[in-house]
Amino acid sequence: MKSPFFAAFMLLQLFCMPLMASDTKKIKAYLMLAEFTDPSLGNYIESYLSISAKSVIYKPNQNGKYQSSIGVNILFSKNDSIYAYGKYNLLSPEYDDVNDIKLDFTDVQRFFLKPGEYTFELNIIDNNNPGQPFTYSQIVSSQLNISKPCMSTIELVDSYTKSDATNNRTKNRFEIIPYISSYYPEALNEITFYTEIYGLTRDIAQDESVIVNAYLEGFESGTHMTDFFRFQKVKSANIIPFLSSLNIKSLPSGNYNLVIEVRDKENKLIVEQKTFIQRNNPSFISTPETLTALNIANTFVEKIHTDSLNQFIKYLYPISSRLEVEYANNVVANTNILAKQQYFLSFWQKRNNLQPNTAWEEYYLNVLEANKLFKTQTRKGYATDRGRVYLQYGKPDSRLIYDREPSLYPYELWQYYKIDNFSNKRFVFVNTDLVSNNYFLIHSDAIGEVRDDRWQTRLNKRNNWYKSFDEEKANDQFGSFLRDAYDISR
Repeated sequence: MKSPFFAAFMLLQLFCMPLMASDTKKIKAYLMLAEFTDPSLGNYIESYLSISAKSVIYKPNQNGKYQSSIGVNILFSKNDSIYAYGKYNLLSPEYDDVNDIKLDFTDVQRFFLKPGEYTFELNIIDNNNPGQPFTYSQIVSSQLNISKPCMSTIELVDSYTKSDATNNRTKNRFEIIPYISSYYPEALNEITFYTEIYGLTRDIAQDESVIVNAYLEGFESGTHMTDFFRFQKVKSANIIPFLSSLNIKSLPSGNYNLVIEVRDKENKLIVEQKTFIQRNNPSFISTPETLTALNIANTFVEKIHTDSLNQFIKYLYPISSRLEVEYANNVVANTNILAKQQYFLSFWQKRNNLQPNTAWEEYYLNVLEANKLFKTQTRKGYATDRGRVYLQYGKPDSRLIYDREPSLYPYELWQYYKIDNFSNKRFVFVNTDLVSNNYFLIHSDAIGEVRDDRWQTRLNKRNNWYKSFDEEKANDQFGSFLRDAYDISR
């Protein structure tokens, strides 16, 4: 079973999006996109679509067997022009008995596109239960440039076989069945993945050795998970297919990045790619490393007044992993001052082993700024949604404040031009009580953040309680630049 958690990733990153139609029996579908390139044909985007077998209607076909049929329309457009299009019926496996239906069924399509930004649109309908088609759209980019070293999207893999066939599932003599989710439940103990490395010979001589590293890092902290790492030595070439796996049996529950990087013989980073994964592993109990042996003598922590330690530890929550927050809560509740000092030192040593004091001082200045900008009557700024985003991702490149539109709650639209490998990520905050400075995050297209495609309707609810919850875009009101502001920020 896939998690209800979802994340939408802009290319080059793989993204996973659960889709639901609004019919009586809802179609449950999962979508991912990925970008690769063919030196002779150009860049292409692959769409991976998975249909939940239990969410669709099966009827007898001409063979007398039970089968589902899903109508699929895929469109890539720009400036009212269509650049790629696919319309087809996706058929499930055939079954003799409806009680035998268990497996989801998947589809892979491939669309060649010139570099640029496009509107991707997907329409799906259950042909055996016709109703209003479900429509999903997303801005995507085709941006691979093999004139310099680069990497494809990291494709998560369900299974693979060697094959000389030529079809939408095959790449470099591998037939790959994609894993159409970023969620790994307890039953799965391995992550298998595939990527392609392009253009190394632009910087590295043909057949010269390079190292490809694959590892996990904490999503919130960026900490390298040393127990989940492997490497492979390969020869420089124009295209290098890389298929590998990591054992995650002992990976604690949490959010992570799967990182693949290429380094030269001097260990200089040439190119890297990341994709987000989420792990649910409740049976594996992880305890933070033993800190009792950590010596705080002559460190910056020794100079911190003990009365400030609890608050300083709480200041770390916006950039802490879930496990770190749980452990920190126990430390704060404890009266052991040394344990608090050791935890605080360990936290910053993980992030900057050479200069942990500098890392803390820089972060502390950001905390003071967040407290000044976003404090409310009852909360310090760091503990608010805006404060957390500010501290986790930094100061936004664009911050638009709208607090004088008569039909809308006061809201803010933040934009980050770059977050790690991701471009143009936006955050929408709203103040619904109108009197405080407490803005809540209601929508973002950044991975791991809350996403609500009906966020415009929620802003309009100040004066429009009759609005349907299913309506994704609110009607424009006089004086409102809501939709334009969000779209322009792309």
